[in-house]
Amino acid sequence: MNFRGDKTVENQRPPAPDTSVSRSERADAITVLIAGLLAVVVVIGLVSLRAVQTFRPDGIGWILPIDRQPIDATIGSRTMPVHGDAMTALVVAPNVNAVSVTAIVLSHLVYATVALTIVGGALFISWSFLRDRFFTPGTVRALAAISGALAFGPALIFVLDTFGRNGVLAALSIDDAGFFDAGTYWSWLPLFTAGIGLGLITQAFRRSERLQRDTEGLV
Repeated sequence: MNFRGDKTVENQRPPAPDTSVSRSERADAITVLIAGLLAVVVVIGLVSLRAVQTFRPDGIGWILPIDRQPIDATIGSRTMPVHGDAMTALVVAPNVNAVSVTAIVLSHLVYATVALTIVGGALFISWSFLRDRFFTPGTVRALAAISGALAFGPALIFVLDTFGRNGVLAALSIDDAGFFDAGTYWSWLPLFTAGIGLGLITQAFRRSERLQRDTEGLV
């Protein structure tokens, strides 16, 4: 009698929820995959252009704020001159010290690593969604990598760029006392906050992955 009763209760259990990917979710994941692949190409191009602008045969190129002054310039070779005020300039500093050059090189490497980590993590998550694999260790690791890249990558780039900029200023014999660009100094903070927020979401995914694994072990 107990066996029949247990069997009856088991048969009355509600069916497992359908966790398969819907058509709209699949379309979203495919869109992210396509955009991510294009983003990889864009990141490689941006890193290359940034390196060409910075590392020059006659020194290190760096964009510095300058005293506002009126200029006449062309935008494109076939346009009429336009009048405006220049507030920044790309300067070339020869004989930058080795520590600053090393910091600049590391900044470029960190920039490329952070960008590719974020794009690669998004691609992996999208591919996992297409395979109906939501709460898996791989997805959690991808989210954790994106979170860490967002939170600490921009801050590290800022520190390395500060060392590089100080070396450029020293090579040009420019006093750093008058330089303070609030937009540059705090540009990493929003990304740091976003990374921390994504870290909390990662913790939620990690707990869901453990719960799913424990549930599957009971079946």
